[in-house]
Amino acid sequence: MFSNELAKKLINLPKEIDGGFTTINLNDDKTRIYLKNKSEPEYYFLWEVTSNKKISFKVSLHTQEDNTKEGLIRIDYKGGHKNPETVTYAIPDLVKPYIGYWFTNEPHIHIYVEGYKDLAWAAPLSVYNFPILDINNYDDFAEALSSFSKEINIISRFNVQKPII
Repeated sequence: MFSNELAKKLINLPKEIDGGFTTINLNDDKTRIYLKNKSEPEYYFLWEVTSNKKISFKVSLHTQEDNTKEGLIRIDYKGGHKNPETVTYAIPDLVKPYIGYWFTNEPHIHIYVEGYKDLAWAAPLSVYNFPILDINNYDDFAEALSSFSKEINIISRFNVQKPII
């Protein structure tokens, strides 16, 4: 566990795709892409893209250390989530209005909050200023991945393969 400030620093670090250029295939239920930062080699990252019937689509960034991972940020399109009802000093202003809030099929963004379990806190995606608020077609998928990659500062190029229907 680490501070909210360190989590923000890790999100903002420039990240390269380990192994270079890759393709994200939207036919796959889950794609895992490892990321690294050359100037901070002690930090290793996992970018996950998940598409299934329950959540529809989610993208996340975790730090990797030994056999454990700590969630830094995740966007869920659809899916349910309930925020904690207990508050500590570490709660960012973004999520304060959503104490105990229940998300039901509402796009939302999970953020790291010091002292809580992995990505326990979320806010509606609409208040986070994320450009893609809903996923309705392939272009939305591709644009959401591109926007999230900018949010977490991925500097490598990648391709998004259209799903086969």
